[in-house]
Amino acid sequence: MWLIIILGFIIPWMFGIYLYKKAPVIFYTTAPMTALIAVVCNQLGIHLKLWKVHHMPKVVLLDSIFLDLGIFAIVGAWFTYLLHYKQVKPFRLLTIFIVGMTSLEYFMVVTERVSYHSSWSIFYTFLMYVGGFATLYFITKKLIKHKIFPMASK
Repeated sequence: MWLIIILGFIIPWMFGIYLYKKAPVIFYTTAPMTALIAVVCNQLGIHLKLWKVHHMPKVVLLDSIFLDLGIFAIVGAWFTYLLHYKQVKPFRLLTIFIVGMTSLEYFMVVTERVSYHSSWSIFYTFLMYVGGFATLYFITKKLIKHKIFPMASK
């Protein structure tokens, strides 16, 4: 369990604190939405027994909460930051983040920190990341349209 807390929560938040100093509004907008998407997807998958996170908590919610509020929220914040403030091309950004997170999850499956039910595969995980990041992309575009984020410098 400590490995999940350190790698999935503490280390990501070290990068999150750095990002917070650069663009704090992200942590009041897209980071909570990313965490919400992660909590819903992970809890649904865990309760439907499609996958399992191996660190043996007594409370099922704790299976993924450190990941949901840690790495997933911070990765979503960085995605938004790079999309809006650094103006990285959306297709490139989506590709890097989707492939990167799918690869990280594949590593977790290979190292047996996560296991999949026989009806689930890394391909379905890839599709979930496509859906999650596409949702985050559209949320970010709406927030930009409504001038929630300060203007990005060119």
